[in-house]
Amino acid sequence: MIKCIDGVYVDMTPEEIAKIQAQARLREIEERTRPMSADEVLIMLIPQQINTLSVDDHTALRMKEFYPVWTAGTGYEQGFKVRYNDKLWRVRQAHTAQVGWEPENAASLWEQINEIHDGTVDDPIVYDGYMVLEEGKYYYQNEAIYLCIRDTGNPVYHPLSQLIGIYVEEV
Repeated sequence: MIKCIDGVYVDMTPEEIAKIQAQARLREIEERTRPMSADEVLIMLIPQQINTLSVDDHTALRMKEFYPVWTAGTGYEQGFKVRYNDKLWRVRQAHTAQVGWEPENAASLWEQINEIHDGTVDDPIVYDGYMVLEEGKYYYQNEAIYLCIRDTGNPVYHPLSQLIGIYVEEV
C-alpha cells in the first residue's frame, strides 16, 4: 500500500500504517493530558484578567499587547479595554459588539486611548482623525501644529486642515 507522508509517497504495509496512526493518537493524548507551563497559562489568563487591574491610560498603553482583541459577538462593559488595529480602545457604553461597530467605526461606543502628551505647543497631541479636541490644546498632524479654539465635545474625523476656523487654527 502506498502512503503519503510529508508530501512523499512511501510504500508501506497495513501494519506500518497502523503503527504510525497509533503513535499519532498517543501524541494527541499526551498533548491533552500533559501539565501546562506557566507561560501557557499566563497567555490564557492575562487577557481574561487584565481589565480587572486599576491602571492609568499611560500604563495601559505600555501593556497594550496583553489586552484582548476586539471580537464581534462579545458583550463589553463600560470601561473595558481591547486591542483593535494595533490601537488600544475603551468602551464608552456597554454593548454587544457586532460587525460595523468596530472601535474605529463607532465613536459613541468606543474611545481610543492615546499616548499622553501635554497638549502644549512643545508637546502637541498627535491627532489620528478620531478624537475629541479640547480648547486651548495643541495638536499635531501631517507635519503641522494646530491650536484648538473650541471644544468639539465629540470625536471628529476630518483632517485638522479641514477644521481650520471651525475648531482649530494652524500655528
